[in-house]
Amino acid sequence: MDEDFGIPPVEGMNEDMDLPDDSSTLKVGEEKEIGNQGLKKKLVKEGEGWDTPAPGDEVEVHYTGTLLDGTKFDSSRDRGDPFKFTLGQAFALDEFDFASRLNRYADAFYFLIGQVIKGWDQGINTMKKGENAVFTIPPELAYGESGSPPTIPPNATLQFDVELLSWVSVKDICKDGGIFKKILTEGEKWENPKDLDEVFVKYEAQLENGTVVGKSDGVEFTVQDGHFCPALAKAVKTMKKGEKVQLTVKPQYGFGEKGKPASSDGGAVPPNATLQINLELVSWKTVSNVTDDKKVLKKILKEGEGYERPNEGAVVKC
Repeated sequence: MDEDFGIPPVEGMNEDMDLPDDSSTLKVGEEKEIGNQGLKKKLVKEGEGWDTPAPGDEVEVHYTGTLLDGTKFDSSRDRGDPFKFTLGQAFALDEFDFASRLNRYADAFYFLIGQVIKGWDQGINTMKKGENAVFTIPPELAYGESGSPPTIPPNATLQFDVELLSWVSVKDICKDGGIFKKILTEGEKWENPKDLDEVFVKYEAQLENGTVVGKSDGVEFTVQDGHFCPALAKAVKTMKKGEKVQLTVKPQYGFGEKGKPASSDGGAVPPNATLQINLELVSWKTVSNVTDDKKVLKKILKEGEGYERPNEGAVVKC
């Protein structure tokens, strides 16, 4: 959004943010209240599939914003430029303040705030790809008593005609803000590697300034043993075959307070450095325990056909 009419960042935590009601039963032309704070959604065009964006995902929309009297105050359609933003954003409270009030470890809990008004966060995460809806947003979920001069008066109820064009999934895979995973290319099927499996990956790791500190066009390792930094093993366990992702890795899952000296495998990583890692899970070999004592392991080199297996006493041909 431009500077004059952009939706400003939320100043504080979304303390009164309610989870939206399921609007999947909404039919074209119908209107329904979402949550219990007065947010309404009218379906204009149905979307595709069943999936909806989650907090942390990077969404792309077209929108037109109007007052209840029809006065238009902003439109990405008029500019011909879709609006991109993060649906919710993770941050941690100060450790002492957090722990003293909740008696928990601060680094284990993250809260969601918005880059946009609350009505957008609550409404857009009910939408499917390609869906078009009109949201009527009360002032409590918009600009409140202050408004947004000169175009939005105080205590104004707003209407936004929104089309959800697309979104990129971003997941906090360790639930502590240490590794964020953005899916660049979806993988195949549904299986994920396990601790004993041998994965084959490609990756490139950079510092925030773009300096490459590690790269491989193909390396194999056992998941539980890891490779390069702890983030790789954590990430591959959430990936499917052929999946490509971009990881944002905080120091605790990178090289921590000590960093890493330069070597033949890559450049130096300074202490407490955040890394950006592009990672592709090319394939993996499934390894499983055959015996309860874990003395016999089976590695699958080539997948078989069907689901049947020989029972005890069966005659097999190799």
